[in-house]
Amino acid sequence: MSEIAKAALLGAIQGLTEFLPVSSSGHLIAAKTIAGYEASLAFDVFLHLATLLAVIIYFRRDLWSIARSADLVPVGLRIALGTLPAVALALAFHSWRERIDPWFVVLGWSISAVYLNLTRGRDGSWRHRELPVLRALLVGGTQGLAAILPGLSRSGCSIASGLWLGLRRGEAARFSFLLSIPIMAGAGIMEGKKLVGAEIAGVPGGWSALTVAFAAAFLTGMAAIFLLLRVVAGNRFHRFGWYNLGAASAFALYLALH
Repeated sequence: MSEIAKAALLGAIQGLTEFLPVSSSGHLIAAKTIAGYEASLAFDVFLHLATLLAVIIYFRRDLWSIARSADLVPVGLRIALGTLPAVALALAFHSWRERIDPWFVVLGWSISAVYLNLTRGRDGSWRHRELPVLRALLVGGTQGLAAILPGLSRSGCSIASGLWLGLRRGEAARFSFLLSIPIMAGAGIMEGKKLVGAEIAGVPGGWSALTVAFAAAFLTGMAAIFLLLRVVAGNRFHRFGWYNLGAASAFALYLALH
């Protein structure tokens, strides 16, 4: 496979798994384990930026409406409360997670299969701007679990907990995506600080590969957001649990045989 084709594939996988409740980190660890794939820092940064741009553009009207209205403070407070636990846990467990045993991915996917299936039929009455602040903090806490255990999806955790804590289906999904913006921006900034021009020049395929990967991640990210919002609204979110169960079983079998 050419470097350009590989870049397109990796970008597409990142865009889809970043937003669908299947865990991008779990897929990355599985790819490293099975194919020996090691993403460069430059690739990580570019793909982070692509998925961040996708969610900002997709929700640009929501963001603009919030910024222009009296909802700025209450919504901003809930996003801040939902973000803090995830940031704290990500920083606390960053070193451990980088050397995590692949079997933890199997555990994370297995847990995901359970909690996603438990969302079947769930629907609340609150809009995200009305969610009590303690519940917003709890949504952030469950989202923070994905910062510890790969195989747990950030979107999956936050949407499922939002549904359990009384958010409407569509509102749970929208709140999850709004929560992802500061987290993705922070991760991109932290990784970007380490990036130097020499590292970009050393990426196989150079700027062409990075550009293709960025475009693929952006486009598939937009498609994944579109799909997930409709899946959640249609009470089909729990079906992703079967994908996670299949991923856990397949990866466990691979690890056992190797």
